[in-house]
Amino acid sequence: MNDFLTEDEVRVKAAKILKLDLSAPNVMLGTGQLTTFNQLGFAGVSDKPDGWYLPYNHVNPAVVLECKSSDKSLDKSAFVQELLKNCGIVKSKYDKVVGILYNGYELRVFQSKPKEEKNGAGQFCECAGERELKNVEHYLSLFNRIPIDKGVIFNITKRINELLHFKFQIKNLYHRMIFTACALVAKRFGAVLTHGMDFGLFQMSVANTLKHSYSQEVSQNDKLNELFEVYSSIQMNNPDDQGALDEFLDNIEKISEQLNSDFWNGEDVMAIFFTEFNRYKRKADHGQVFTPDHITSLMYRILGVQPKSVILDAACGSGAFLVKAMCNMIRDVGAHSDQASHIRQEQLFGIELDREIFALACANMLIHKDGKTNLKHLDARSAEAAAWIRKLPVDFVMMNPPFEDKYGCLDIVGNVLDNVRQGTLCGFILPDTKFEKNRKRAQRLFARHRLLKIVKLPLETFVEAVETSIYIIRAHEPQNGQQIFSCAIRDDGLETIKNQGRQDIHGRWNAIEDYWTEVVYKQSGDSSVKWLAPTEPWHYPAQRPPLVLRTSDFQRRIVKYLLYRNGIDELSFKEAVLSHVLFQTNLPAGFGRFVLTDAREDQPIDTHGWKPFSCADLFAVYKGKRLTKKEMQKGDIHYIGATAFHNGVTHVIGNTGCLFEPNCITVCYNGSIGEAFWQTERFWASDDVNVLRPKLPLTMKSALFFTTLFYLEGQNYSYTNKWKKETMEKQTMLLPVTPEGKPDLQWMEAFIEKLLQRYQ
Repeated sequence: MNDFLTEDEVRVKAAKILKLDLSAPNVMLGTGQLTTFNQLGFAGVSDKPDGWYLPYNHVNPAVVLECKSSDKSLDKSAFVQELLKNCGIVKSKYDKVVGILYNGYELRVFQSKPKEEKNGAGQFCECAGERELKNVEHYLSLFNRIPIDKGVIFNITKRINELLHFKFQIKNLYHRMIFTACALVAKRFGAVLTHGMDFGLFQMSVANTLKHSYSQEVSQNDKLNELFEVYSSIQMNNPDDQGALDEFLDNIEKISEQLNSDFWNGEDVMAIFFTEFNRYKRKADHGQVFTPDHITSLMYRILGVQPKSVILDAACGSGAFLVKAMCNMIRDVGAHSDQASHIRQEQLFGIELDREIFALACANMLIHKDGKTNLKHLDARSAEAAAWIRKLPVDFVMMNPPFEDKYGCLDIVGNVLDNVRQGTLCGFILPDTKFEKNRKRAQRLFARHRLLKIVKLPLETFVEAVETSIYIIRAHEPQNGQQIFSCAIRDDGLETIKNQGRQDIHGRWNAIEDYWTEVVYKQSGDSSVKWLAPTEPWHYPAQRPPLVLRTSDFQRRIVKYLLYRNGIDELSFKEAVLSHVLFQTNLPAGFGRFVLTDAREDQPIDTHGWKPFSCADLFAVYKGKRLTKKEMQKGDIHYIGATAFHNGVTHVIGNTGCLFEPNCITVCYNGSIGEAFWQTERFWASDDVNVLRPKLPLTMKSALFFTTLFYLEGQNYSYTNKWKKETMEKQTMLLPVTPEGKPDLQWMEAFIEKLLQRYQ
């Protein structure tokens, strides 16, 4: 039987549990029977609450406490009416109010309804499942239990992007993201952003809120105010469109409700913004790649991060890994625990070099309720970054460093590994061939640190279809001949949604993540598991499917060549054919003969008896030389560049310093990788192109056979795994052979001739 508690004893107990007996900034809180609502700022109201939590910012939720002795049943309607009367008084200033009725053992909780749900039934509803009194933070969070709909977020983001791009004319991608993010941060910290306010007042409200919200953090981290500085520097050409501003504010309100939900699971808001805002950017910056949410979750789990772990991301970008780690750790310890505050303030550290991306990371952390953003605006390759890292008690590193060498990929990796504590487990997402292409540096790296595991990611993980893996390395533990575990995730279950990136629309990822977490932990359990010797290539041994040749592969290359020879623009041809198929329009004269519609003509080619030949045995391979537009002189010489059209011709020039004679094959290894063309005139090749001079007597027909093979092989390469001269020379290709075992050029010519006849 419960001990009897007087009303005063209940009030003291409630104050301690709710923490109304402590002081807090920017809020009036307390308990007692002497304080009137009039004294609390509700003029003329003499009623006295038993407890109160009243933020100075009326946008934030308020809490009202009503206590009864423990022998009083809370079912009595008069007690409920007394509480709701007090809640109604507070409701005159606060839209969000929680009322708590408590007798020391029993509890009833009432929450104000959203504006759109208020009706004749009253302004408050009782919360189900509230049986134990908790910290006041728990009751404030009741307003954050909004189901997440990422489709809604993408649609709202789309509208915001179009407003900023077309109405406000903010052309810079990152400025649009920062402008939006700052409005969301200001909203989270209580800025009054209302329908009808003019642009100057809006700007001032956001700026003042940012400065106020950073006032304490800046004293601890003087780089945080760069978010405010970047925001203040954003210029727009048309700020006076009141209708556009009102629509922007409405959308900020809607997306803010979604992002403040407790159902949010650490998804990277900036990645969602980037996916949408990037639609108006012609070419993505390969140096800045946003990590998909499901991969940040996988990294967290396969590294074995715990709630007490300290995390570092020294190339944090928008903060995806830090946000995911923060949300996962807080979920495990409870959102309103003391440990949650410690996680936010002391366990998450990041470095970002790009000033605008750094500002986005600061905003992202604050949007996700980060208490103190331990971010540094530094070059992760620098001695200053090394010194800062050495001071941190880092347990785990989670990183997706910039892939390209010009951004210092391995410099960053090395600087991090060399300066974290001994035994720190580090996870890096890297292109599969990054260590192989820098073998000497990798050997020095693994003389000091140990590569434990390689987890190959699906090709579709990143937009640019880069072959990547998670490399798990233990710092300051030499390799010493130890084998390396590797496995390959073939499918992540995600599908591409137009303008919304790849999403888990079928709900498959959770099971897939569980499966691969167990495989990596046990180091067994999947057929893809392989153990690599440290002398082998430092990437998962990709097994490409055997090349299957079809008639259509050669037809495509033949048509491209014939269109070029007949002076027909390929893009115009494709548009005309598409219009003909969809809308039955007439094809321009001469176009019809290049269109084949009988799918039965597409047959697999029997390659039984063919043999592999090295490219170096068949061709002498040369690298082209770049010319800038300023260096190009007027003339009629073809300049072959990184394009898939016009037989590779991008300009006509008069320069003669580095020309190639006709009857060569050109192959793009950067840009339109694998695009191969037969050149019949003297030409200049850019440095994105390899030039293959035949060692065999090729004709146009046999050359078209080879350009098809080069194109198909080229699809196995990417911008981070370029088909450079040295790699191409080692390339082998399967060819028909004569009885003497030599390439059968006569068979190739006859095969192409038969296909050419279809276009006569």
